[in-house]
Amino acid sequence: MASQVCTFFSMSLLLFLTYAHYVNGGGPQFSYLGPSGPKRWGSLSPTYSTCSNGVFRLNGKNYSLVQMHWHSPSEHHLDGVRYDVELHLVHKSVDGEVSVIAVLYHYGHPDPLLSKIQTKLAQLGKMVHKSSHEQAQIVIGTITTKQIRKHSRKYYRYVGSFSTPPCTQGVIWNILGKVRSISREQVSALKEPLIFGCKSNSRPVQPLNGRKIEMFDDEMSH
Repeated sequence: MASQVCTFFSMSLLLFLTYAHYVNGGGPQFSYLGPSGPKRWGSLSPTYSTCSNGVFRLNGKNYSLVQMHWHSPSEHHLDGVRYDVELHLVHKSVDGEVSVIAVLYHYGHPDPLLSKIQTKLAQLGKMVHKSSHEQAQIVIGTITTKQIRKHSRKYYRYVGSFSTPPCTQGVIWNILGKVRSISREQVSALKEPLIFGCKSNSRPVQPLNGRKIEMFDDEMSH
């Protein structure tokens, strides 16, 4: 049943809203609580070993947006502050390397992007609970990320890993300094189909382990 799987919402360039497995290559199920939680990810499978330890890789490349998804609460902290929601816009280069733009949100006014697909979120939630399949999709049409990039001049960059198993290394992270707002109703809609252990789907903050974090103050190009 779909309601028994630890899953997340994503929007891809195929322009549909998806309720599906975390991008883990079909590996063992993981969660954010209990024996399959973040502290145990590295021992769930040999392919997840880099969730406990890994190496870093950085190559300057051009990336294209391929997918976006949400975590709540945020997985990144700014000056020690953890925010209510974090959006990840996943980009890939032609040779498969990954760069992620992270957008932080606090509770407040509704997010314009989510407002455009609010009814689709509700439909997806109903579909998941009624479906016997592990994946459900709803077509949402054409959307734009222009609103997200607006007024986002300052951002932070470092090289790390995916925040879900198999915790693949060499991911270039870009965290926007502009904190945006999202309504509690919108967050509830995002969480509605998730099982209890994944309602809070954020990996605990990781130690720097010598990683260099750079700060930039210019408009990010897409």
